[in-house]
Amino acid sequence: MNNAAKIGPVDIHVDRRADARHVAVMLIAKLSCGPSQTICRLRNISAMGARIVTQIPLTPGDTIGIELRSDLTMVGKVMWSRDSNSGVRFDVPIDVSRYLLRPESKIDRIKVRAPRYHCIADAIVRSNSSSLSCKITDIGLSGAGLVDLPDKAALRPGFELKLETDGISAHHATVAWIADHRAGLKFRHPLKYTELQDWLSVATRLMCRPEEYEKRILTQPTPSFAQ
Repeated sequence: MNNAAKIGPVDIHVDRRADARHVAVMLIAKLSCGPSQTICRLRNISAMGARIVTQIPLTPGDTIGIELRSDLTMVGKVMWSRDSNSGVRFDVPIDVSRYLLRPESKIDRIKVRAPRYHCIADAIVRSNSSSLSCKITDIGLSGAGLVDLPDKAALRPGFELKLETDGISAHHATVAWIADHRAGLKFRHPLKYTELQDWLSVATRLMCRPEEYEKRILTQPTPSFAQ
């Protein structure tokens, strides 16, 4: 992965020939539309809107949210949609320059993180000595959050293991944090864009018990895997 992705799964390639009003980019972001969420690409951006590429079917008039990282989010309305491309008009104008710069360290130590996607999926974590069943509760290109780890899970920050779940190839990861029966993992190598996109489309549909998901996951202040 090139150096443009150090902050997480946001790979920036700015076309300097583009005029100041409409900048051609290659940004990876989180797209939310109603109950659906997926990874998407921004192909150009201006103060008032953007063109995005996504596999989620969008309709003119849809309200969507776009998150490039935890401190950069936009809400807007779909103005047109053709094939996998859609034009979005932001509710509030943005400062485009902020979206093209790397995040700087903040005095309050609030860590800027790449987008994560809520899910609920069975998983297995394996080490040299054991295999443990658990659930993935959030995932991104660079890591995942786990819940329902058994009492015997002797994990600690820095511990190396392998994460396995249906639909994604097994990934080596390092434990970033652990609390109670929860943990955050940092992948040794990021997931591929298409791999996460395809997995999210299935995982979202398989969340067939949303009332349990909301009770157990969304109401808990689960730290990010990037904590």
